[in-house]
Amino acid sequence: MRPTLLIQIHNSKERSCLPIIYHLLFIICYFLLSAAPVAAQPIMMRDVFASMPDSVLPMVTKNNRLDCIDYIDNDMEAKARNILGEYVTLEALTADYARFRTSAASLLEMKLLPLLPAQLPADTTAADTTFVLCLVRTAQTGEPDTPRRLEDSNIRFLRPDWSPLDSLAAPFSLPPFTSFIEGAAPDSLRATYDSALRSLDSFHPVRLALSADSATMTATLQPAYLAKDERDVITPHLRPLTFIWNGTRFTMVARNKQDDCARTCSLHT
Repeated sequence: MRPTLLIQIHNSKERSCLPIIYHLLFIICYFLLSAAPVAAQPIMMRDVFASMPDSVLPMVTKNNRLDCIDYIDNDMEAKARNILGEYVTLEALTADYARFRTSAASLLEMKLLPLLPAQLPADTTAADTTFVLCLVRTAQTGEPDTPRRLEDSNIRFLRPDWSPLDSLAAPFSLPPFTSFIEGAAPDSLRATYDSALRSLDSFHPVRLALSADSATMTATLQPAYLAKDERDVITPHLRPLTFIWNGTRFTMVARNKQDDCARTCSLHT
C-alpha cells in the first residue's frame, strides 16, 4: 500500500474519533460541575413568611400572606381579609424581620437569627439551617397608649422551614420580675409600693418586642392590671430590659449598659 494512502486512512480514523472524544469530555465536565458545591441562596423572611404552615395562623391563608407581600412590594398598605372576613396587616417586612398584625388584639413578630456553627443541628444540609426562626406572639387588651393597655407575650424558636429546633437548650428565659424594678418608693408610699410588688409577684405579664434592625429584644413589665394607686406608685420604678442574641441564646444586657445598647446595638443577622 502506498504511503500517501496510509496517511489518508490514519487521518480519516482520527477524524472519526473526534466526536466520541468531545462527547466524553462533555460528560466528564457535566458531572464535575454537578458535583461542585453550589453557593447557597440566603434565606429571606419573605419566603419564610409565605411558607408558614396553616397550623400557625389557621385563620390566615397562604393567599392572604402572598397578597400582603405583594402590597408591600408595591408600597401599598399590606392589608387582607382572613377567612372570617377580618383584616390582617403585614406592618413590616425586611430581609430578616416581619411584624404581622393578626387581629386588633394580637400581633406576631418573626426574626431570623444566626446560629453559631457549634449549635447547628447534626443533619445540617442547607443554608437555612444556619439560622433560627424566633417567633413572638403578643396578646393585647385595653385602649392603645393608655395606662390600661395590657400586653403579654410568649416566645418560640423553630427552624426557618417551620420544623422543630431541638438543638438549642433554653434559648431564652425571663429573669425575676424584680429585675424590671429600679429604686424604691418613699416611706410615705411604701405600703402601696409593697402591695404592688406582691401583686406583680403573683402575676407579671411581660411584653416582648423584637428589633427590626438588630438581633436584640426588649422586655417590658406590664402593670396595667394593678389598682390605680399601685400602678401610679410602681410605674416610675419600672425599666425595660434589653436582650441580645449571642448565636446561642438571648442574654440580658447589664443594667448599666441598657441605654447604650438601645442606641448602638447593631448585630445584624
